Amino acid sequence: MVAVSRLRTWQPELLDAAATAIVESNRTFGESADAARDHVANTVWRGTAGRAAGARSETEHDEARRIRAAVTAQADALTNAAASIGAARTTAIGIADEALASGFAVADDGRVTAPPLVTGNPVADLLLQAQLDEQASGFQARLIPALATVDELDARAGAALDAATAELGDTGDSRVGTVAAGDLPAPPGSDASARENKQYWDSLTEEQRRGIVDEHPDWVGNRDGIPSAVRHEANVSRFDDERARLEAERDRHRANLDDNVFGGTFTNEDAALWYTEQKLRDLDELENIVADNPDGRLMLLDLQSGERGMAAFAVGDPDTADHISVTTPGLNTTIDGSLGSMVDETTELRSEAKDQLIRAGRGDETVAGIAWLGYEPPQATSGPSNPVSDGLRGYGDVVQTDRANAGAPKLASFYDGLDVASTQPDPHLTALGHSYGSLTTGLALHDPGPGQPVDDAVFYGSPGINADDESDLGLPDGHGYVMEADGDILIPEAGKGHLFGPDPSTSDFEQLSTDAGTSPDGVARDGVGSHSEYPQLGDNKELRMSGYNMASIVAGLPDQVVYR
Repeated sequence: MVAVSRLRTWQPELLDAAATAIVESNRTFGESADAARDHVANTVWRGTAGRAAGARSETEHDEARRIRAAVTAQADALTNAAASIGAARTTAIGIADEALASGFAVADDGRVTAPPLVTGNPVADLLLQAQLDEQASGFQARLIPALATVDELDARAGAALDAATAELGDTGDSRVGTVAAGDLPAPPGSDASARENKQYWDSLTEEQRRGIVDEHPDWVGNRDGIPSAVRHEANVSRFDDERARLEAERDRHRANLDDNVFGGTFTNEDAALWYTEQKLRDLDELENIVADNPDGRLMLLDLQSGERGMAAFAVGDPDTADHISVTTPGLNTTIDGSLGSMVDETTELRSEAKDQLIRAGRGDETVAGIAWLGYEPPQATSGPSNPVSDGLRGYGDVVQTDRANAGAPKLASFYDGLDVASTQPDPHLTALGHSYGSLTTGLALHDPGPGQPVDDAVFYGSPGINADDESDLGLPDGHGYVMEADGDILIPEAGKGHLFGPDPSTSDFEQLSTDAGTSPDGVARDGVGSHSEYPQLGDNKELRMSGYNMASIVAGLPDQVVYR
């Protein structure tokens, strides 16, 4: 049965547009065939050759008439599919959106579950939860049959199109240069490994690849193991569709709030509107980042699966780079509020790493850096509610592992994807984890399995990484680094409580300096005075000592770092 998320990407109206184009082309083809037959018939051509030409002309005209009939049937099948599937899709998505707007969770297979309700009154909780569960069952009883109807209509449309296409028979060269829907193999499931995704992409012809990027960019844009340039093109091509979808969602939430005398008091409609508007701002920021970094790569675009938007942006070409860094951020990081700064910081880090390679006589080696926000870090602001309680919730989330646990498998897969998509035999990959993102990074490395792609890891401003030493993370001894500044008294305090393993600042990992001083290249560098300053430029517009140390690790020059 079609998944709800996949159904949202369907555009049945394109079938109608295709049918219109086919009808027009078929008309032109028919007129040309008639003109050719008439030209031969009206030509003064006598004898055996003339009779043979006339007979061949009639045969070709009959063949053209057969093709026209079959193509007309194809156009009819597309028109009917657009009407039937479009209506069924609207119904199914409407039910799903109604359930979501009412605060229920909707799974891809159509299952609907109610949120837990805790008021403090056990009897009231029991009664109200039962009522919510009953509502959820009602939504589910409508949604699953609606999805099944879409499936049935899709199968019927496919059968009708196949039957019409079969009537074409063998039309020889008429098929050359086109990619029919059946010639675009779907990718493996969402749980496929990065290597399986690469094998899928490698198995395609150039024509199929072009067709997939043009017609199904969602198949490859967020798929680890696919070349970064392909992911970028696919993701950027989705901007207009994502904006249209989010604007329609925003308008629907506004209308529902306007129609409800209680506003959002008894529903989550106001929160849903807030998050939708936030994602529109996220999209604005992503468009700006792409415009400001024309050589960059948008390797992840997800404005659908979570409350917050998720994205990853590469500076440089990770597919060909000798050295690759991936930075995972923590508390309060969002696309709109933070990703642009992360990309700027990644650019500075990459530049410093390249400079260090040049000084080391290895200037022919290349560097790429990636700002990865592929999960939802804790937030001190969670919607249109009380800012005080929001702040408590955000900082409370920092001492929980649920968001890191959810993000770690995605990050591990992203690392794998960089490794298998690389044209280098073994690219040097450095994982950088800041704040709560260091916990996410540590968990991503915790079960490395065979072929661990990460070579070095740097954790800074960390609450803990659930590891005693490098061996827990699949890293060679001496390839795990920690930075903690004396002036950083926010998130690292959690580490001193050993919530996530040993305190990083006193662990067996390599301890790097964050103090002001002169680095081995003779540059005076500022120290770190707050939680956010580690990757930032100092007052002298040079990377701080912490940024210099990260660049040394990224460049594969650990002998150049400054230890604490």
